[in-house]
Amino acid sequence: MPSDATPPPRRPRISASDRLGFTLFLALVLHLVFILGVGFSPSDAQSPESLPNLDIILANTESPEAPEQADFLAQSNQKGGGNQEDKARPSAPVSADTPINRMGLDEQQQRQRRASEVRIEHIYYINQREAEQQIAHAKRSEKAQTQQQSEDSVNQQQREIASLQAEIRKMVEAYARRPREIVLTANTREAVEAGYLAQWVSRIEHIGNLNYPPQAEVNRIDGSLRLNVRINAQGKVIDARISRSSGERILDEAALRIVRLAEPFAEFPPKLKEKADQIVIIRTWEFDSSKAQRLSTSGAKR
Repeated sequence: MPSDATPPPRRPRISASDRLGFTLFLALVLHLVFILGVGFSPSDAQSPESLPNLDIILANTESPEAPEQADFLAQSNQKGGGNQEDKARPSAPVSADTPINRMGLDEQQQRQRRASEVRIEHIYYINQREAEQQIAHAKRSEKAQTQQQSEDSVNQQQREIASLQAEIRKMVEAYARRPREIVLTANTREAVEAGYLAQWVSRIEHIGNLNYPPQAEVNRIDGSLRLNVRINAQGKVIDARISRSSGERILDEAALRIVRLAEPFAEFPPKLKEKADQIVIIRTWEFDSSKAQRLSTSGAKR
C-alpha cells in the first residue's frame, strides 16, 4: 500500500578528496599573494624618548671656549681643529692597543723603560699653561738676545770710532812732524835754492866724469836717465831713485854710484835752512862717450 509521507532530503556527502582539493587551493592562493609583492615596511616614527649617544673620553688639554657641537663627552672643554671630515677618537702617541712585549728584559731594564715612557708622556701631556709659560720665556730670551746684540753693535761702533780717532791723531801728528821740503827743478828761480843747486851740479858732474863707467866708454854705450836725489840740511843723501831709466843697466847703476861717491854735499845755507829741512833735486843725466865732458846734467820739469 502506498504511503502518503514525503521522504526527508538527502545531505550532500563531502568526501576526503574534496577537503584535500580545497586545502591545496587555499595554499596556492596564499603563495600567490606573497609572491606578488605583499610585504611589510618598518615605521618611520621615532620614539620621543630616544636621545643621541656620545662617547666619553679623557681630555688632555683645556680650551677657554666651549665647542658649539661636541663629538665626545669629557671632563673639560676642548675645542679641536684639523682638516679631517670624519671625527676621530683622540689618542696619545704613547698609547698602544696591546700591552708592550717585555719578554727578555730584566727588572732594571723594565724600570728604565718605564721611566723613559713617563718622560715621553710628560713631554706629550704638557698643558696650556706650561705652553704659555714656555712661549713667554722664549720671547723674553729673544728680547734679551736682541738687546745684547744691540749693545754689542754699539760697543763695536764705539771701538771703531775710537780706532779711527787714534789713526787720525797719528796722521795729524805725523803731518805736524813732517820735514819741510823744497823740490829743485828747472823751474827753480830763488837765489838761495839756485845757488845751492849750482854747487851740487858742479860737484856731481866733476865726480861723474872722474868715475865714468869704463864699460860704457869702451863699448860706446850712451843714454839719458832722470834721477831724484833727496838731501837733508847736513848735505847727506837720504835716498836716490831713478824715475826714468836709460834702458841700460850700466848707466843706471853708474848714476846711483856717482851720487854716493859725491856725498856729503855742502850744508844748507842759513836762509835755506829757514825754508826747508830737506830738498829734492830732480835732474836729467846725459851719458855721451863721444864728448869731452862725457857726463852732464840738465834741469827736469816735474
